[in-house]
Amino acid sequence: MAADRKRLAEQLRLYLICGEGDTPDEVLRKTAAALEGGVTAVQLRVKSWTGRECYNTALALKDLCHAHGAALLVNDRLDIALAAGADGVHLGQKDLPVGAARQIAGPDFIIGGTARTPELAREAQRLGADYIGCGAAFGTATKDDAVVIGPEGIKEVLAAVEIPSVAIGGIELANVSRLAGCRCSGISLSGAVMRAADPREAAKALMREIDKSFGC
Repeated sequence: MAADRKRLAEQLRLYLICGEGDTPDEVLRKTAAALEGGVTAVQLRVKSWTGRECYNTALALKDLCHAHGAALLVNDRLDIALAAGADGVHLGQKDLPVGAARQIAGPDFIIGGTARTPELAREAQRLGADYIGCGAAFGTATKDDAVVIGPEGIKEVLAAVEIPSVAIGGIELANVSRLAGCRCSGISLSGAVMRAADPREAAKALMREIDKSFGC
C-alpha cells in the first residue's frame, strides 16, 4: 500500500479535479492558482485530449503539485500516471480493476477507487485501493449520470472501510458543512474552483470551510 493512511488522509483534504472543459494551458494556470490557495491534491481527468496532451500536462502538473507539497493523480490512465511520474491514479467502476492496477504499479503507488455502496467500498479496499471516492454527495453538472446518495449514504458507505476517503459530487462552498459527519477525510470537487473567477480565493475559502466543518 502507498504512504501511511494518516498522511494520505491529510493529502486528500481538498482534492481538486481538473481538465474537463479546459485547454492544457488553462488547466495549468487555474491549478497553479488553486494550489496557492491551499489545494492538497490534484487529479487530472480528461476524456477528450490526446495521450500526448495528457502526458505533457501531467508532467507540468507534477512539478506544480510537488512545489506546493500536493499529490498528483491521473484519472483512469495508469499508463500516463506512471510515465509522468505522478503519485497515483484514480479508477472508476468502468476503468482498469484496482487489483490489476496494483499488480502493475506496485505497493508504493497511490490507487484510488470509486464506490457508492458499502459492498463496492469493501471490495476496493480488499483489492488494494488506498482511498475511496464516494458519492455523489449532491447533484452535479460534471457527471449527468451520477447517482446521488447524499451525506447519509456516504456515511454508510465509508463506515464499511478503514482506508481514507473523499466525498465527491456537486460539492461547493455552501454545502461543505453538510458533510461534516460523513467520516470522509476530505472533499473532491471541480467546478467550485475551476469555474471560479479566482481559483486561488475559491480554494482558500473552501479550505477555511473544511477546517471549520471537519476540524483542523
